[in-house]
Amino acid sequence: MLPLLLSLLVAAGASPSPESSSANLQKTSAFQDWRRRRFLVAEHWVDLPEAGLRVGYFVVPSPWTVDQVPEPLFHDAFFVLDPRTGQLVAPPLVRTSLPTNGCPKMGEVERLFPEPRSKTSAAVRFGKDPQRCLLQLERKQESWVLSLFPDETRSAQESFPKAAVALEKALGPQDGGSREFTWAYVPNSRWLFAAPREGLALWAVDSVTSKVNTTASEAMTRKIRECVDQVFPYPAKPARQTDLPRTVERLEWSDGGSGLFACECVVAQGGEADLTCRAYSGRDNQPLDGEEAPDDDSPSPSSPDPDLSRLEDLHRMRKELLALNEATLTQWSTGQKKEALSAWTAAYRAWLADGRQVAGDPLNWRHREYIRSDILRPQVDEQRAAIIDLWAELLNNLGFALWYSKEWLQAQAVLDDCLVLLTTTNHERDVLHLNRGDLARDLGKVSEAIEYYRYFLLSRKIPAAQRKYAEKELRKLEQRSK
Repeated sequence: MLPLLLSLLVAAGASPSPESSSANLQKTSAFQDWRRRRFLVAEHWVDLPEAGLRVGYFVVPSPWTVDQVPEPLFHDAFFVLDPRTGQLVAPPLVRTSLPTNGCPKMGEVERLFPEPRSKTSAAVRFGKDPQRCLLQLERKQESWVLSLFPDETRSAQESFPKAAVALEKALGPQDGGSREFTWAYVPNSRWLFAAPREGLALWAVDSVTSKVNTTASEAMTRKIRECVDQVFPYPAKPARQTDLPRTVERLEWSDGGSGLFACECVVAQGGEADLTCRAYSGRDNQPLDGEEAPDDDSPSPSSPDPDLSRLEDLHRMRKELLALNEATLTQWSTGQKKEALSAWTAAYRAWLADGRQVAGDPLNWRHREYIRSDILRPQVDEQRAAIIDLWAELLNNLGFALWYSKEWLQAQAVLDDCLVLLTTTNHERDVLHLNRGDLARDLGKVSEAIEYYRYFLLSRKIPAAQRKYAEKELRKLEQRSK
């Protein structure tokens, strides 16, 4: 558990800049306990001068092990501080599970928008415009209380009661009692969708204005009914109804679970109240209108053999990574160090966002189960091993570049990832231990540095210059530790 109030080690006085606030915040135990040696993927700040607060938003990758990369791929947290004293005014608000209220996922928050209210109340909007996703701040006695709106523990109907009233008013009176609806959030949108417990219909209600978009609602309902009528063409088929999940991105209907017939409707992206529906027949997901659907397992036109197609994909990936590494090393060696650091960092972030995959699949990909050809299997193994080595080289180079730039905590996170990658895949990269030794030395972790240098010197393959350097640094540290 984190204490309510934590010193940020900043002297009281003039309000520090966001850069100063960030640097001092990252030194606190509260921030370090949350960060847990992970790479800072993103950072945003916003001021709330009416309330006298500064809000920082940070994103880090999810922790991973040699067994798995768990969902979600990123975690994030809001830190709120008093810029005059440099103190946190509340425990950080941390998200470690995917939101169920349609708000942006961790790692997808692009900007913070201040919504000032008073000295005792404020809000920060972090949803994609015009979505209403808020960090709410309320002052309670001597501290502040943070909360998210919409509250993920409540349904859309409970969070937006005016929207429910507007829908009832738009539909008019009904004989035989009140209507029952299921409600859903639409991701990155201002829209709420409502569907009756019985019958095929979909209503779109604006969460900001609480107005029903009748035109869009009627158009979506028509598309759903036309699609479902192709799946259930006869009156004897099961009753038709629309069940909405808490967050809706697609809707599906099938013929009693056999999978022979299905209707799929995908909600439009970009803030529109709309959807696209397709009816399918057969287990191979063929559209009823006769259009051929792509088969995920079908070979590429250039390679009719699936095993050969996978080998070609691996070969292309290896060439791309090799070209990236060579180009970036050239930048570094010719003095373009900022450009090289930026390129390595961009590749690393893409790797994180892709679930830390290598060779187009997760680290624990059992490729032998998918390669049928005994002739091609060794070539696939060779290409995949080369790709793993290239990723390890890229991570090691980035870690070194960050260490060189004195971004030691960032370097530590990247080198940790590199070690897990190598451990997971039974690969080795001797220079990684030398770099970890240098980093631990500069962080003042003498015992760790000694251990890394000693481990590095166990290898018989290291260059003479590196061996001489490591022996020299090791002797210095051993003398200091006596």
